[in-house]
Amino acid sequence: MSVRRRLFVGIAVTVTVSILVTLLTGAYLTRRSLERESIRSLARQIDLIAAQRSAKAIAQRGGPDLGDFLATEQERLAILAPEQADLLLPESAVKTIRAKHVATGTLDLHGTRYLYAARRNGPEALVLLRSARKQSADWTPFLAGLGVAAGIGAALAAIVAFGLARAIARPITQVADASRRLAAGEDPEPLAVGGADEVAALATSFNHLASELSRAQEAERAFLLSVSHELRTPLTVIRGHAEALQDGVLSESQAGDVIEREAGRLERLIGDLLDLARLRRRAFSVGHGSVDLGDVAREVVARFQPQSRRFEVELSVAVEPGAVATGDADRLVQAVSNLVENALRCTPAGGAVRVLASPGRIDVVDDGPGLGPDDLERAFERFYLYERYGADRPVGTGLGLAIVRELAEAMDGTVEVRSAPGVGSNFSLVLPTAAAVDLAALAHAPKAPA
Repeated sequence: MSVRRRLFVGIAVTVTVSILVTLLTGAYLTRRSLERESIRSLARQIDLIAAQRSAKAIAQRGGPDLGDFLATEQERLAILAPEQADLLLPESAVKTIRAKHVATGTLDLHGTRYLYAARRNGPEALVLLRSARKQSADWTPFLAGLGVAAGIGAALAAIVAFGLARAIARPITQVADASRRLAAGEDPEPLAVGGADEVAALATSFNHLASELSRAQEAERAFLLSVSHELRTPLTVIRGHAEALQDGVLSESQAGDVIEREAGRLERLIGDLLDLARLRRRAFSVGHGSVDLGDVAREVVARFQPQSRRFEVELSVAVEPGAVATGDADRLVQAVSNLVENALRCTPAGGAVRVLASPGRIDVVDDGPGLGPDDLERAFERFYLYERYGADRPVGTGLGLAIVRELAEAMDGTVEVRSAPGVGSNFSLVLPTAAAVDLAALAHAPKAPA
């Protein structure tokens, strides 16, 4: 059963029961009210009859007309001796009329229920009776009126219940439809936030869920693209050194060392993919420790020597004293490799690519075509340079520079680029040094009390 039908049935049943209870209570109270009003009317009539049958009038006629019994369609008046009245009336009424007050109530006479009013009037007792059965006919119109009102109320309640159930169920139905589209891989439009607080909160929660799911899917897709891109570099290096080994350019030990290191990096990237599958990770894991940037620069240059020879580009390295930083050595090799690979691809034959290591900084300088001033701020965005120069230059997939920035920021570093058209480019990876880390730790450390 749908929510709308459940709400309609629930509201309709509740309102119907309420109307029935109200109708029965109103009928009971109306009957009681009419009965009490009839008894009060009998009391007023008995007083009027007693006033008309004063002792003076009785004396003029020679005595009371005891035993008289007057009757109309609705009422009966009995003029009795006090002893007869005592036998007819309940004990409580006898005590009341002996005290010269009007007694009222109900009594059963020959199987018929009557409303009565009685009082003493000199030497006689007046008893006025009214049939309770005929009295019930007096409140029948009221009962009919209550029934009509109840029917109108039930019809209005059904209309209101239908509208209310529809108003409540419509946003829930919209959320259900949007959830099904979201589960089917579609991108539903944001739901309108409005109505009751709970319904608005439901729409807000769904919009937030859809937004977060879309962001998570995009981050996961970007991470998969990044890892897939990074898998190519170790494979390319392994292939280049294998070819160099076959050509006799490198010795077996040199080629074996490089292939072993690249296989380790390949294993780490595959581990990233496994972590993504197991833990739903959407970023590279990065360590923080002291790193010799000179070793990183020399290793990157060594791994790309075969490729530089194939491109006929001179690849060199220069290391300043004290070239250390805080970061992850393996991730630094990964980031600098992306910069060198891009530089080799863009530098024309006969050009040069230089890797410079200095304290807290690695620069990759090339003799390529360079970048325009408008490209510098967006150079590290995903796919920007690929879309900008993909048709004119031998660029990669458009992910390499974005991965460099992601890795640098994960190691609390930054990336920079300086370039001019026709001059070349200088891509820099800036990392915190051990001294900077110590100063930052001292700045955030709690001060000792004076």
